[in-house]
Amino acid sequence: MSETEGRFEQGRWVVDPAPAPEEEPAPASPTVDDRMHEASESVRRAVNDVMNAGHHLLGTPEGHERIEQAARKAGEDLERAINTWAEAARQALQRR
Repeated sequence: MSETEGRFEQGRWVVDPAPAPEEEPAPASPTVDDRMHEASESVRRAVNDVMNAGHHLLGTPEGHERIEQAARKAGEDLERAINTWAEAARQALQRR
């Protein structure tokens, strides 16, 4: 005899129907507080990532080299901008 869920009714075995699967409740939409908390956590992680990158830049030879390259490029860009401006001013004075 197979074992199935059921019961006797009036001397006969009646198989109980399989229970309907329970529906999962729909996820509640996030509240304003939930969204603010998520945003706050995201900002905190971003700040920590930036701080860690800064520590890496300042604490490794590779980081020092990268800072030096950036400073050198910024200096070259500034010198180029000043020379361009000076040349434009010189040409403007010559046209007078």
